Amino acid sequence: MLNRLTVMSLAAVALALPVQAQELQSMSWDQIVAQAKKEGEITWFQWYFQDRFREQVKEFENETGIKVKIPDGSHDANFNKMLAEKDRAEGDIDVLSLTGADVKKLNVADYLYGPVRQMLPEGAKLNFTIDGGDSQGYAPAFWGNQMCIAYNPDRIAEADLPRTLEQFASFLEKNPGELGFNAASSGGGSGPGFIEGVTRKLVPDFDYASGVADPATLKKLGPAWDWFKSHKDQFVVTASNADSVARLTSGEFMMVATFEDLLSGLQKKGEVPKTFKVYVPDFGMPSGGNMVSIPANAKHKAAALVFVNWLTSAKTQTKLSRVFGSAPQHPEADTSASLVPDSDRGKGFTRATKPLGEEIAKQFSLNVLQQ
Repeated sequence: MLNRLTVMSLAAVALALPVQAQELQSMSWDQIVAQAKKEGEITWFQWYFQDRFREQVKEFENETGIKVKIPDGSHDANFNKMLAEKDRAEGDIDVLSLTGADVKKLNVADYLYGPVRQMLPEGAKLNFTIDGGDSQGYAPAFWGNQMCIAYNPDRIAEADLPRTLEQFASFLEKNPGELGFNAASSGGGSGPGFIEGVTRKLVPDFDYASGVADPATLKKLGPAWDWFKSHKDQFVVTASNADSVARLTSGEFMMVATFEDLLSGLQKKGEVPKTFKVYVPDFGMPSGGNMVSIPANAKHKAAALVFVNWLTSAKTQTKLSRVFGSAPQHPEADTSASLVPDSDRGKGFTRATKPLGEEIAKQFSLNVLQQ
């Protein structure tokens, strides 16, 4: 009788243990979903469009019964909180959005739960590398963005768009003051992205991934500054991404450098004409995006897995593209609502590694604007 009671007590204790004391990896997806519904909640630390995402996750809540809390917080605050909580048995973060640069800073196996590639039903289809960061199967991409050129088709026909560097030179000479882009990274990355695209075309034999930015290395970028200086009076440097788009809307420019998702969001708000279109020059502009991860000490791991699966699904990725203008990261998502044509997606490249990536914009200012 005593032994029977002991066995029953041990069984009761086992059932009461948190799921992370068991091996989620050995559970079927149906078992994970059942456990997720028992957990009933997650907290997603996501640093942008928080109000709008609170609306979007209501669909997930209705489908699963799992509540999603999105606290206010900046990118740096969220990331630093995850680092600070590493040694806690349970952290406050169940799901954490990350950039590619974040992933490069981490030993992902020490900080993140997974790899989730094998655990998610469609993990084999998902993208685990974005913006130069390889999450090694721990964090799938859920958001893509492409730097591009936005233009007003009422002022320039698609057939007349400059696509090669030679065509850009000709366009600037014939249409001085009609191209605008920001130069300082503090105003947003699209202008510096255009500068980097031109630089890469003119200085191709260069290791942009190394991040090296010593004087000898930077001197090799001289041909790019010569090109920009030769057209210095023909383009306009704006204050920021937003300033560029505002001045395109006012009719000051034929075209500007921007982000695909930024322009799409403004169009959906009615702040920018829906007739504006975008394209990526033949020499390319940077593309990037963000990943979604589960911290190693997340309290609600099963619910987090179910949420990550929903967020990265073709259905949700299609909806995010339509609502936010992001580039879908699931290969079966519908891209018809994307501003950037599918034919231009392959022209994107990973921006130069820091500190070189930031130094290129600074060198443009020093060697072009201040000359």
